[in-house]
Amino acid sequence: MRGGVDWHIPLLVSAIAFAAFMIFRFRPVVSGDGRASAALLKEAKQRILAAKDDVARASALCDAADACARLGRIGAAVTFYLRALRADPTSNEIAHRAAEGLARRPPALEKVMWRHLASTRFVDSREGAVIALRALIASYSKRPRFHARARALENVLEGLGEQPSPRPSRRPPPPAAD
Repeated sequence: MRGGVDWHIPLLVSAIAFAAFMIFRFRPVVSGDGRASAALLKEAKQRILAAKDDVARASALCDAADACARLGRIGAAVTFYLRALRADPTSNEIAHRAAEGLARRPPALEKVMWRHLASTRFVDSREGAVIALRALIASYSKRPRFHARARALENVLEGLGEQPSPRPSRRPPPPAAD
């Protein structure tokens, strides 16, 4: 008789684990900020469909991307940012919003910024390119493995006549000489 009751325990454990996973996975939608972001996403999608020109469409796509980034839907955020950059490739605001929205997700930030740099000529959108380069430098300088990439992009900025943002030094300052 004991063998007949034992199968309930693994089933119960797996059901509790699944419920905990679902609560964790959908937690942004459950929170107040998550509901607000979901409402902003829905409204932005409606504005995307109703947009009359590329600038309005790009703005609505950026709003949708920002909402997706806050909800943790990084893949969708990347897609919306890339669509916004295609709709208005010379917009500095879109590059800036993408850099801020994806700052905590380095692989996603890299994907958007490198595609932006590849698709836009520097002479057409110099400020947007500088924003993308600075975002990549900030991302690369946080990861020791990519410090060489950060330094290379700093050299590109210097070649363009721009001052790179100061990177935080990991070394302590030298002792003061008295």
